[in-house]
Amino acid sequence: MEKSAYLDAMGITRWNQKGSGVQAYVILVDKVSEELESHPIIMTVLSLVECPFTHCSFKISPDQASKVIWDMRRVKIPRANPILSSPPLNELEQLSKSKRELWNMIVAQQEATG
Repeated sequence: MEKSAYLDAMGITRWNQKGSGVQAYVILVDKVSEELESHPIIMTVLSLVECPFTHCSFKISPDQASKVIWDMRRVKIPRANPILSSPPLNELEQLSKSKRELWNMIVAQQEATG
């Protein structure tokens, strides 16, 4: 088991030295649940956009302190300026059109970052 996955499973937060430059990313969802943290689609998408899972947290609404990397809410209010946007996970699993749209956003993000 990966060290960071083990610490996350135990509920242990990692200490970051102030000013280390670690940016917190938010994934917006309709309902926060433990199964989101290990879902293969989420892990794959985050790895494709080179966003470490350890820097991400799941929230229901955006806050000003964090950068929204992915908005998976059914109703996207309050508005956020996410890097990725898709329907909720259960719809994403079933609809190929939604997967294609998400893939196009991932490719655009990869091209933008070089």
